[in-house]
Amino acid sequence: MFPPDDPAYDYKTLANIADYMDVIMYEQHHNEGKPGPIASFNWMKESLERLPIPASKRIISLGAYGYDWTVGKSSSAKALTFHQVMMLADRHHLKVEWDTASSHPYLRYKKGNEEHIVWFLDGPAFYNQLRLIRQYGAEGIAFWRLGSEDPAVWDLLKGKQNSVSAMEKITSPIPEYIGDGEILSVSAEAKQGSRSVELEQGNWIQNVDYRSPSAPLQVQRFGKTGEKKIALTFDDGPDSKYTEQILDILKEHNVKASFYITGENAVLNPGLVERLYEEGHEVGNHTYSHPHLGQVSPLRVQLELHSIQRLFQAFTDHTMTTFRPPYQVESEPQKWDEILAMVRGHRYGYTMISKNIETFDWQNPPSEKITERTIKQLNLGHIALLHDAGGDRSATVKALPVLIRELKAKGYQFVTASELTGKSREQAMPSIQPEEKIYMPFAKAVYTVSGLFQHSFTFMIYAGIGLGFVRVAILMYFSFRQRMKIKRRNRWLKRGSELIEYNPLVSVVIAAYNEEKVINKTIHSVLRSKYAPLEVIIVNDGSKDQTEAVIKREFSGNPQVHVITQPNSGKTAAINLGYRFAKGEIIISIDADTLIADNTVPLLVRHFQDKKVAAVSGNVKVGNVRNLLTLWQHVEYITGFNLERRAFDNLNCIPVVPGAIGAWRKKAVEEVGYFQHDTLAEDTDITITLLRHGYKVQFEDHAFAYTEAPEDLKSLIKQRIRWIYGTLQCLWKHRGALFSREQKALGLVSLPNMWIFQYGVQTFSLFVDLLFVLSLFTEYAVNTATFYIGFLLFDLLAAYFAFRQEKENPKPLIWLFIQRFVYRQLMSYVVVRSFISAFKGVSMGWNKLTRKGHVQLDQGPWSRESDRFGEKDYSLQL
Repeated sequence: MFPPDDPAYDYKTLANIADYMDVIMYEQHHNEGKPGPIASFNWMKESLERLPIPASKRIISLGAYGYDWTVGKSSSAKALTFHQVMMLADRHHLKVEWDTASSHPYLRYKKGNEEHIVWFLDGPAFYNQLRLIRQYGAEGIAFWRLGSEDPAVWDLLKGKQNSVSAMEKITSPIPEYIGDGEILSVSAEAKQGSRSVELEQGNWIQNVDYRSPSAPLQVQRFGKTGEKKIALTFDDGPDSKYTEQILDILKEHNVKASFYITGENAVLNPGLVERLYEEGHEVGNHTYSHPHLGQVSPLRVQLELHSIQRLFQAFTDHTMTTFRPPYQVESEPQKWDEILAMVRGHRYGYTMISKNIETFDWQNPPSEKITERTIKQLNLGHIALLHDAGGDRSATVKALPVLIRELKAKGYQFVTASELTGKSREQAMPSIQPEEKIYMPFAKAVYTVSGLFQHSFTFMIYAGIGLGFVRVAILMYFSFRQRMKIKRRNRWLKRGSELIEYNPLVSVVIAAYNEEKVINKTIHSVLRSKYAPLEVIIVNDGSKDQTEAVIKREFSGNPQVHVITQPNSGKTAAINLGYRFAKGEIIISIDADTLIADNTVPLLVRHFQDKKVAAVSGNVKVGNVRNLLTLWQHVEYITGFNLERRAFDNLNCIPVVPGAIGAWRKKAVEEVGYFQHDTLAEDTDITITLLRHGYKVQFEDHAFAYTEAPEDLKSLIKQRIRWIYGTLQCLWKHRGALFSREQKALGLVSLPNMWIFQYGVQTFSLFVDLLFVLSLFTEYAVNTATFYIGFLLFDLLAAYFAFRQEKENPKPLIWLFIQRFVYRQLMSYVVVRSFISAFKGVSMGWNKLTRKGHVQLDQGPWSRESDRFGEKDYSLQL
């Protein structure tokens, strides 16, 4: 660094050699000389004009400090920062003057008989200096000293358009710490000063009027003592496991400590809050939910501090006066958010307890390390930070008795944090006012109930996820066993051409209402079946479109196809009419939009060689995977419906043979009185009825049927409301079978599964998901997230297993996590709406979807034989 005009230096020669030269543009008047400006405007201008260094190599160093000279004495001047000058002016009510000739601020004062003058540099002086540098050119600037400058210089350096007007506000962001110790009390908050700035025509600052100086935040520190005293402090509790153990150890060794509790844990463990106080410990405020108090809104701060305070008052009849803000335990905070947290606590009457002895026990070190760190830092302070909650604190518990013994051996006395300042326990935790006591029983009741609710919520999260684990594991186990059962079944069931020995007449019944777009494709798929004898019966339920006309136009000459038209009477009536008209021993019902494979009929029929079989479910596939919504339904059909049918087939408790593809023994259907009109889920109703009559219901996994799934959200919700509402009607109708000993698999497995998972879990899944998200902001975040992620991975494994069972391409499983989350919310809405409809007694009709006619008769765009991943539009259509 070079002075601007020292003849001892050959500036030109040095400039030729050096890349840059740092030139000092301050110390015009130094601390050993006479009083005067640090860097007057004219002195700096003349120096820049004479400076024999190219502008491209200049680094101009500017001053950011002041000197306090004693006038008439030869003693060295005292260096001051801008903030110290402001404090001096504020405390002694001094007037800061502006010297127009030098563009420099100064002030005068008397101390006894001594006259002092302070020259210093500020933002307005810097503004003129910066303009000079830009005028004469420089490659950069430097500061001496960082931290001592007027904060306004940073706005000038950033080039803000309003930087001149912004200088009118004077701030002092650096706190002043007075005293020594780890207990902090704000004695005065920061005060903003003001000054007016006057520009001349050339936009140079001509005059500055300091109306009032700024003042920094003043913080008094206490607790430093030469005695061997130590305060053990514990954060984040109380915890039902670790706080209990720590209290037992402290009681055994007759040691009192300080605990900084959170509301979330206190409300769950009110008994421990009472024990903390009753056993003589000090209790301080650590907020309700552990946020950073410098990074949340003022209202949030108020709620955080007040709610835990009211809880403590309710259970102890005393008030906390100390606090430790989360994430802020330094004895000299410097970051603004840390300072703000301290100030906000002060505004509500709290004294902040920091620490100088850091054990880092929150990093889960070995217990020996906790003890070693504490002993090594004894010379730094009197307050040690430990934790009794917020994670695995077993090492802290293990270290505590060893630490106590070692400290006692070294002659240390254990005290609470407030005792370091000479305060009594009653002063640290005074009794509540008499007028407040009348509210305490009510407050205590509220917090007790709140704690019970929180325990319940935690149970609900783990119970919901745990039930999911159990259900998926059971379905996987029994679906795997079903594979073994199918092998045994196939030993005597005749396949393909062998069915000649058992080939009863089969009637395919299709109920149709406004199906002109799809009905002919469905009939053609049936007629292509590799089975005979076969008849097709279409019951036209008063369609308003050309359904009957298109059928007759296409199949009028085909003796296998019969059309029956009736006035619109509903799907159940249409199906029953078809069954009564049917001549076949076996009846296969399919929906009007469903296409079946050519071997579906013979594969279904072969099961009826067993006279106890009354119904057989086919394997329903989504035949119109065209967008994200239908893709998710494709995943749902495989991982939900079909996996469940495989498992329940093994137990003979399949609760529903779907209307899309199901085969029925006509005699059994007649025996139970055909399909009933009293539910919307007639297929579920009759399936449960047949099981209750002792019949078997089986699943044929190779009898494929491709149905049209809703392609937009509105249609999907419409469909699912009908399904869920109808199934709810069936469950209520057959409530007598629940836990029935006569049909154990149905009563103990299938029906409870529907009640619990289709209705119970789905009703509360939105609530559980919300609780899970909220739990991520608590100390249980890691455990809950681990458990939840474990379930998702297990669910993914189960889904992959289901896809392997179906021999389907697993690529759609990349959507599984999103699909599961979105579906849970969607189905929650559907289930709740269905319950509301049931309570209101709302009736529903067909609630039929508008057909698009997009079903394709193949093994689907996601089968292993087809690899067209990404060819469709997978946007979610609303």
